[in-house]
Amino acid sequence: MACRVALVRQAIGNRGVERNCRRLVQTQSLAEIEEKTEWKPRTGGKKSGRNFIDRMRCTAIGGSGGNGCVSFFRDVFVPRGPPDGGDGGSGGDVWLEADSSETSLSCVKQWLKARPGSNGRGKSMHGARGSDVTIKVPQGTLVREIPSESKEASAVTLDRGTDRSSRFLSELEEQMARRTDDKAALFVHYPRWEERNDLSDVRLPAEFKAFRWAMAHAEPLSADLTVHGQRLLVARGGLGGMGNPHFIAADDRQPHYALRGLVGQTRVLDLELKTIADIGLVGMPNAGKSTFLRAVSNAHPKVAAYPFTTLNPYIGTVTYDDAAQVTVADIPGLVPGAHRNVGLGHAFLRHVERSRVLVFIVDVSRPEPWRDLQMLRDELDMYRAGLSARPSLVVCNKADAGGVARRNFEAWRLIAPEQALVPVSAMLGKNIRKATHAMRQMLDQSCQSGCM
Repeated sequence: MACRVALVRQAIGNRGVERNCRRLVQTQSLAEIEEKTEWKPRTGGKKSGRNFIDRMRCTAIGGSGGNGCVSFFRDVFVPRGPPDGGDGGSGGDVWLEADSSETSLSCVKQWLKARPGSNGRGKSMHGARGSDVTIKVPQGTLVREIPSESKEASAVTLDRGTDRSSRFLSELEEQMARRTDDKAALFVHYPRWEERNDLSDVRLPAEFKAFRWAMAHAEPLSADLTVHGQRLLVARGGLGGMGNPHFIAADDRQPHYALRGLVGQTRVLDLELKTIADIGLVGMPNAGKSTFLRAVSNAHPKVAAYPFTTLNPYIGTVTYDDAAQVTVADIPGLVPGAHRNVGLGHAFLRHVERSRVLVFIVDVSRPEPWRDLQMLRDELDMYRAGLSARPSLVVCNKADAGGVARRNFEAWRLIAPEQALVPVSAMLGKNIRKATHAMRQMLDQSCQSGCM
């Protein structure tokens, strides 16, 4: 009896220890889960402005064509019928289309692949064509193809283990070279007929030869997508193979081979976005460009009391009383040496190239603000010669900063009486209407001179 009581007590004690261990494990697991799921502020995303991409490299690959089918008609009373293999479908194409609703190249993936065509089937059933792929890009996108020499040079300088695109392209080129050299590799054979088929006298179709010649002698791609809805074919799909009925000859009424589909076109593209706007705002950091854009248009860029608040270009629309609309682009602030990739100006100076009128936003409360204007003009000219010679307007912002701003403005008018100066207070919204009318007048003059 005493032994039984001791065993029961031991079992109860073991269960208690086991229960305590389970509670400890659960407590530890809950603590680990809480530690892992602890909220931390995100550093990326749309709100941070880091998803804006204005230049990227991608690879467009057209869909491969489907193979032709080797088939023969068979029926109860027709033991050896004629060939009835269907043709393979052509591969899909890759298109780029300009869309006014897109503002960044972040919508473009690194690999743009179209669907391949379906293989042909018996009873003369042709394969379906591969579906096309249409990629929406912003207006003002420059599309340039990287030549094969540059691709080979980059493949030599970069590590093959890390450069996946170069490795894939080299393998694809080797595969296409093997298919081109080996004539037998261009055909699909009937089972156990690979050695019996004599392909020495077989002539390739003229359409097949023309497609291969066009792919081998295609000119490098270079285009500018500036109009909404403009489309550009960047990679053609491969031609579908032909079934065995196409190879019936007088000496071979039962061909046991068909043509394979061709590989789609592969191109490495360099995409560069240059914002299209009527007016471009240029200024130093913290000069009030974003505040001015908020005051004159429907855009809502970030505004703060520290430099480099704007990390990517913004486009706003100014609507006048006569329902006319003018687009205004705000780029990040320029600092001395921006053309040498100092600050953020070198990455976004390209967005000013297409603006017909430049509006320089200058902080008139700074000492000698006319020197800031000269620095901005010099940076534009060093980036691209003659860029600062376009029609321009100088907006003297922060004119409400007391007597210092007033004295600087009067001194500036005496130093350069020929310059068009408009004092404004973007934060308080003063004299904004005068600035917008001056912008409209200068834009109309540039349009008239351009048309004439």
